[in-house]
Amino acid sequence: MLTTTTDVSRSDRKDFDRVLEFGPGMRVQRLTEAAFMVAAIFTQDLRFAYVTLFLTVLQALSPRWVPVARLVARVVQIRPEKRIGDLYFDLDGVRGASAIAALVQALGIGLVWAGYTMSGFIVLTLPTASFLMAPTLGFCCGCWFYVLGRDWLTAHGWLRRGFDDIGDVAIARDDGPDQPKLPA
Repeated sequence: MLTTTTDVSRSDRKDFDRVLEFGPGMRVQRLTEAAFMVAAIFTQDLRFAYVTLFLTVLQALSPRWVPVARLVARVVQIRPEKRIGDLYFDLDGVRGASAIAALVQALGIGLVWAGYTMSGFIVLTLPTASFLMAPTLGFCCGCWFYVLGRDWLTAHGWLRRGFDDIGDVAIARDDGPDQPKLPA
């Protein structure tokens, strides 16, 4: 059978998305971003915040541009058994959350540049808290704001509803054929 490079790249992309969904890479990515932000806040040195801003902008451009998660994916294999708590990665959610986080980080850095050091670092604690909560508690503040904004735009007719909600994993006791299953 002859396969084209597009088929191979789609297959590779799907495999990589699966590793991001079920592997520890994105959790380590978030903890790395949080570590740089905590270092920036405690040392009052924006160079650490620039690293996180760079990583966040990369993800806003493409949710697959996650250098730390890619490194972890090469080293750590994902578990064969799946649990509902393993679901972590959503392409649109990551892009939206990263765009929001990048804006908040830019605002905080801008405040520090403008001489409002205390206010700027207080603003930088917001994405830092989200970077810490996402891998530990499973709640991403940026994702929540993204979904809230998307739903608001849809409700006001400025955005058409897509098929993104159909792909959610249903948690129900009914094992009927219409219930989506976690991939094996």
